[in-house]
Amino acid sequence: MLSSQRPAPAWLGPLSRLSIGTRIFLILLVALLPLAIGTLVATRSLTHAANQDRTRLLQKNVDDAAGRLGNAIRSDLAVIGSAASQIALGEDPATVCKTLNNQLGPGQTRFSALLYASGTGAPQCQIGAETRVLRAAGQRLGQPGTQLVSKPNGVVFAVRGRISAARAFAFYPADSLFRLADPVDDVPLSQFELRDQSGVLALTTIPAPWNKRLNALMTASRDVNGLSLDLRHVQQKRSPPELWAQVIPFITIFVAAIIGWLVVSRMLIKPLTQLQHKIRQYETGTQLTPMNRTPFNASEIEELDTGFVMLAHKVALDRDALDVGLKQQILLTREVHHRVKNNLQIVASLINLHARTADSQPAKLAYGKIQRRVDALAVVHRNHFAETEHNAGINLRALVGELAGSFEHHDGDSAVPATIDIDNIQVSQDVGVPIAFLLTEVLELIHLTMPDAPVRISAKPLPDDPQRITLRIASPALGPNETLEALLADGIDRVITGLARQLRAPLERDTAFECISIAVPVFVEARV
Repeated sequence: MLSSQRPAPAWLGPLSRLSIGTRIFLILLVALLPLAIGTLVATRSLTHAANQDRTRLLQKNVDDAAGRLGNAIRSDLAVIGSAASQIALGEDPATVCKTLNNQLGPGQTRFSALLYASGTGAPQCQIGAETRVLRAAGQRLGQPGTQLVSKPNGVVFAVRGRISAARAFAFYPADSLFRLADPVDDVPLSQFELRDQSGVLALTTIPAPWNKRLNALMTASRDVNGLSLDLRHVQQKRSPPELWAQVIPFITIFVAAIIGWLVVSRMLIKPLTQLQHKIRQYETGTQLTPMNRTPFNASEIEELDTGFVMLAHKVALDRDALDVGLKQQILLTREVHHRVKNNLQIVASLINLHARTADSQPAKLAYGKIQRRVDALAVVHRNHFAETEHNAGINLRALVGELAGSFEHHDGDSAVPATIDIDNIQVSQDVGVPIAFLLTEVLELIHLTMPDAPVRISAKPLPDDPQRITLRIASPALGPNETLEALLADGIDRVITGLARQLRAPLERDTAFECISIAVPVFVEARV
């Protein structure tokens, strides 16, 4: 038992209407898309990890720079604070100042300082070049702390010594602070800054147009004597290599799908389409030529095409042989029917000779019946293959016309008048023989009952079955009369009933309408 085929999902409907090449292209895209997505995820993960490593390195650089800067400033402030305490304790300011310069090193220029022994009065020691910024800070800063100075750019640090009256002020220029921080990595497009609550001091500067691009801020984790060390830099966007690394997988997939589609279309679909067109256009006897062999065509399809061409050639040869054999068979069959018809006519002639020499009227009537039945069979064979070279059946109108015209009165008068209403209808020989005998019997009944009665023979298709017709014989002789009933009871009824049984249809007699009818099949030509 064959299982019913499950219907395809509805969403596959649009896909099935696409060409095979387009479907292969889409299938390759869908199949390779996970690889592209995986490659993209891996690339983004590597890029993210690299960015995190870069961020960690920058943070370490800023933290180390803040540590170095803070240590250097605290060391300097401790030294000058101690020297200010010594002066406050009564030591010679000149001696302490000289010793301090020697301790800081000859020619140091990283900062300048003023040392005070008390809260009032002039400074007792000067380190480096005196600036008005230091004197202003000495008057303003009474407590240890820091002050960002814009002109000149730098920072003023205030520190107290061990003696509360001793105090010192140190000024560090911005470039000196940057050298003390000494960042290890030179970050392009970046700017170091010291920041407090009141403002920001840039340790390095970049051109103003580039300054607008500083979109990232990194702050040291430790402060520098109360100041925060910041690194403002440009957050790197995706570089062209990174973008290419993310786009290339998808481009690769698209190119691979196109290459796959081209290969399949060129090697498979195109030769298959040519073969399909050749098969559709093929008709028996058509001379076919193999497709052109190219390096791109699949060898299997070329071999299949060659096999189809060879098969078509063999079919053409076999068809020619069959046509020759069929023509010979038709000629032989026509000859057989012609010889049978001639033999039947010879038999009918012999019967006619014996009928002429018969001594009694019943014998002559018996010979006449036999002769008419032999003539009816001869008419069937004569109309078989009558007009065509192939078996198209027996023309019913011609058959009925010959049978009706063969009845003549024994006294030599004209034939029984008969009207034939039959279209161009064909019947087979198996149907034509019983019809010929049946017509002969019925016409003989009419002739014996009412020799001068008109006869109407018709054949019409059945309304509900176009493959069958109703053969109808109408005559006043077929109405109610004693002569007809006597003839039927004499054995003719059994003969007619037997012929109807051969036609496998009931014989209907309607005395009211004075007719006999029977349904018979028409000839259907066999399809080759």
